[in-house]
Amino acid sequence: MKLLDLLASSGTDELERLAHEHARTGDHLSRPHLLDTIESVLRSYRFQQEFLLNRQPPSFAILTLLLDAPEFALPMEGFSDAVQAETTRICGAIESGEVLKRDDQFRVYRRVLYQARSNDMRLDESELAILGVLRQELNVAQVEHFLIEHHPDLREFWHRDGAIERELRALSSAGIVFVRDSQALIPEDLAPVIRRVLGIDMSRSGAKRLFGHLSGQELRDALADIGAATSGSKDERIERLIAHMAQPRVVLRRVGLDTLRTTCRDVGAAVSGSKDNLVDRIVAHVGAGRDLVGEPEPEPVIAEPRRLDEVRFALLFGKLRGHEMAGILGEFNLRRWGGKDLQIRTLLESQRSETTLLGRLSNLELETVLRRVNLKPGGSKAERIERLLEHFATVNVDVLRAAAQAGSTPEPTVAPDLG
Repeated sequence: MKLLDLLASSGTDELERLAHEHARTGDHLSRPHLLDTIESVLRSYRFQQEFLLNRQPPSFAILTLLLDAPEFALPMEGFSDAVQAETTRICGAIESGEVLKRDDQFRVYRRVLYQARSNDMRLDESELAILGVLRQELNVAQVEHFLIEHHPDLREFWHRDGAIERELRALSSAGIVFVRDSQALIPEDLAPVIRRVLGIDMSRSGAKRLFGHLSGQELRDALADIGAATSGSKDERIERLIAHMAQPRVVLRRVGLDTLRTTCRDVGAAVSGSKDNLVDRIVAHVGAGRDLVGEPEPEPVIAEPRRLDEVRFALLFGKLRGHEMAGILGEFNLRRWGGKDLQIRTLLESQRSETTLLGRLSNLELETVLRRVNLKPGGSKAERIERLLEHFATVNVDVLRAAAQAGSTPEPTVAPDLG
């Protein structure tokens, strides 16, 4: 079921609670406006990331079981037992060293995570930013963060009676997991966002099919990279990669271009493009199950009209902070690593309009950006975006550059020479 359909079946009191909790609005809104506001927040990568990184086991098992289920739904009868079994399996695999074996890389990350949890259990914005940098520097995958939460060192924060019920209640209260007709389910249009936040490329069955296209040596190398045992048959190696939640995107980046092109042909995807393009195409193709139905994959064509030239575009998005930029990139599943210049280049190459990109920021974030450039912060989201675009379209570029170098922002001034 779609998110909007599930929200529409909720009572007005529930919708007002969600709007107040997620959008921080105390205004009395019409029901259509309530639905639109809540759907916009829940579909936001930024919201999902902040919320889910603050959940603890067994939320991970709840979400992964539903993401792997047909139509993202499972019967409530026996669901808690399945969540308990999966959580216990992950804990046992970590404790035995079967998973997350390269402990030298994880020890520092685990200690920082423990300290952050010890403060008040909640990971605030600065702590999340520090953990993000650590993951990048220590080569810790996003999914490994959620696995590390199962480590014995961190169980004191969550391993107690009622943990499953507490986490399911929190996910349900947030509007991420719904219970309808005796089934627990995730809205189908939220599933891709949740997967990205968890660092999971596709279902386990999809990953298993994809790994089947790799050679025994390529599978062995992938296992060696994550510190797992490399022996056994091809099927055993694939099962071990699945157990370790090794992500196809990471594994494919290590194989050769010939293998990627052959895999594209085998799954029915186009074979043109760079190595990164091929990896992205294979993951998207198999993740959507198109390798099973054999439908040709149409090349996505995105060329939205823009208001600003490249220089003004870069100056506008250069005013965003790291978390604001990461939120926009995450919304479109674009590369989020690298410095700000590289991130702005990624946004430029996405061929999406400034309005589309800025529209992924929350009203509060847009208000902050407007204040940052000395513009009036009020108005609707559309008005705020228009005010930013008008400012950067009319202000003198040389003045903007000089202000950026000086660390300040000029008052809006219209210049006759826009070049």
